Amino acid sequence: MQPNTNTTSPAIQDGASPTIPAMMRAIVQRSYGSADVLELQDIATPTPTDEQVLIKVEASSLNIYDHHMISGTPAMVRAIAGLRSPKNPIPGADVAGTVVAVGNDITQWQVGDEVFGDIGAGAFAEYAVAKEKAIARKPEGVSFTEAAAVPMAALTALQGLRDIAGLQPGQKVIINGASGGVGTFAVQIAKALGAEVTAVCSTHKVETARSMGADKVIDYTAEDYTQTERDFDVLFDNVGNRPWSATSKVLRPGGINVSITGPKHGVMGPMREMMFRKAQSMFGDKRMASFTAHIDQADLEDLGGWLTSGDIAPVIEETYTLEDVGTALRYLTEGHAHGKLVITI
Repeated sequence: MQPNTNTTSPAIQDGASPTIPAMMRAIVQRSYGSADVLELQDIATPTPTDEQVLIKVEASSLNIYDHHMISGTPAMVRAIAGLRSPKNPIPGADVAGTVVAVGNDITQWQVGDEVFGDIGAGAFAEYAVAKEKAIARKPEGVSFTEAAAVPMAALTALQGLRDIAGLQPGQKVIINGASGGVGTFAVQIAKALGAEVTAVCSTHKVETARSMGADKVIDYTAEDYTQTERDFDVLFDNVGNRPWSATSKVLRPGGINVSITGPKHGVMGPMREMMFRKAQSMFGDKRMASFTAHIDQADLEDLGGWLTSGDIAPVIEETYTLEDVGTALRYLTEGHAHGKLVITI
């Protein structure tokens, strides 16, 4: 990566742009591994192409997705991220910040626009490039820290509940893993969609689940929801630790189990077990679906509207500096994060 000694690039539209430094601080990984492969370095500030914007990053947040991209596990992620080493050495998908330069083909954004979104990689840095449709306008009154906690986790909850499950007002949904990054948004989005919500979480997170609007909260350390709960239209499963024979009992005939994860396998990760469960569901009257969220600007705008109205609000357990991304990642991978972990730049 060669240093950019100019403050602007031919790919950037003419006009008043802030001075963009040639170098920036960023978290860099040159190989796959644990958090120990991450280094804070001074590297060249990226230059947007004609179809990109350059964002001055104010905040980012961690997702389990970032752990997979950094560790290169399961092995199948390397088909996307790079076989031997990461194609993009700067991790971080969620971003919130200010547009400081726009490519020649950009029509939607201008310098000075405050935005948030899911850019896939590059957000653990002072500056990051993004495609035009990967970001949406940050709502007024919502901080960069709050906005950065939203994109990937809330998109997963929204698309899983609304699009995959087809959740309707008045239906009953049970959310397993209701206190994590995706789960905290799932509880709130399900309520915003008009559902009756049961949340499953650990003892010390019960009150948080109630404060998010859950109609009923189950402490999984004291009660096995697969043994006591019945007749749900939707099981939204953020944990995936129970077999189909157990989780199917929770659903009414015609109900659906939407799962975003499952038991891990070295090559395929949770995909092998989720495909097996989906095959099992084909022999009954209850459905099983697994999915991966996708970047959608219209969905980001919907989430922005709910942030403005107060229907959803991120649950942020802790904020970290750029220097402490490794510490935050280690905590996230322990599996007990309460809501979101945000990186402030």
